[in-house]
Amino acid sequence: MLYFFITFFIFFLYSFTREDLNLVLYKQTPDFLKTLGYYQRPLATTIFIILSLVFFIIYLKLIKQKLPSKFTWLKWAIPMGLIGTLAYPMFSYDIFNYLFNAKMVLIFKANPHIRTAIEFRDIMLRFMHNIHTPAPYAYGWTIVSLLPGLVWFTKKFTLSFWAIKLFITTFWLLQLWILKKLVNQLYPRQPLRWWLFALSPLVLIETLIVGHNDVVMMFPALLSFFILLKSKKLFDKFWLIAITLLFLSISIKYATIVLLPLYFLKHFQKLPLKIKKIDIPTLASWLLLAVMFTRPDQFHSWYLIWAFSFAVLSKSKWTISVFVALTFGALLRYAPYIYYGHWDSPVPYYRNLIWLTSLLLVPILNRFLPTSSHK
Repeated sequence: MLYFFITFFIFFLYSFTREDLNLVLYKQTPDFLKTLGYYQRPLATTIFIILSLVFFIIYLKLIKQKLPSKFTWLKWAIPMGLIGTLAYPMFSYDIFNYLFNAKMVLIFKANPHIRTAIEFRDIMLRFMHNIHTPAPYAYGWTIVSLLPGLVWFTKKFTLSFWAIKLFITTFWLLQLWILKKLVNQLYPRQPLRWWLFALSPLVLIETLIVGHNDVVMMFPALLSFFILLKSKKLFDKFWLIAITLLFLSISIKYATIVLLPLYFLKHFQKLPLKIKKIDIPTLASWLLLAVMFTRPDQFHSWYLIWAFSFAVLSKSKWTISVFVALTFGALLRYAPYIYYGHWDSPVPYYRNLIWLTSLLLVPILNRFLPTSSHK
């Protein structure tokens, strides 16, 4: 576990190679890191690929060791969360949009779903992206983001940045908690299913370092599924609570709306017995993967967190193997961007080729990942 932690810390340092040239997050950050990221791109790409490979190999070794279910996970999760909070959000500017949208509501008294960032005079516009478009998320995210957004009243950008990072880290911890309960209930003899998500390099980097809000959407979705397992029929107390939590998830980022039919399918009385006993996590993971293909022009790696959250609960060993392989490819897909320094052609071609090639790992992963047996 020590080597895993060290690799994550190196990624924390590496994140500052991508710091925007118009932003100084910390005055103590060495200048050579930006020089490496912007002016020595081949070297920066090589370092990133090596780090990613090492991270994934250590991840698989830890999984193969079959870490005990009673391992005190908070002892490593909290320190990693705190380190991630301090990291620069390499590869994405989304977190700055989260920050500014909250600022629009609390400071400028404006609706970010109607107004755009470019309408306001603010120093953040120097390094923000997508300043010409309204907030792309549902109102639920805007509302919950106001909680860390309250730190804007200190007028300190760095404090506000830490607040939103800590907020997302908290939901990451909550997702780990509910996943642990689900694994313990469905697969008590297979705790490594939980570790597959908890130690996933893609999840750690996209959530703790980059600060994407996908775990904020997935926590209520998984909690909803946990409650759904207690439901005996349509419209009973547990089913209604589960549906309410699912709509809370949908209000964050829309994507989990594709899970709604599964909640009805589970209890639909006229269905054949085989269909009524469907494996909801397997279907959920593939449905959430399919959502990614509805926006091929925005085929972002962190979207895979949606499907992977359910894939680790799948009865299908091949489903688990496919999604673990895809998480590795999703992380490596950043290499062409680092090398070329932009997202234009031929970067999309190489990114998709890397992701497709990662599926070659599936037969190897299938040898030691969890079996399909239930409790």
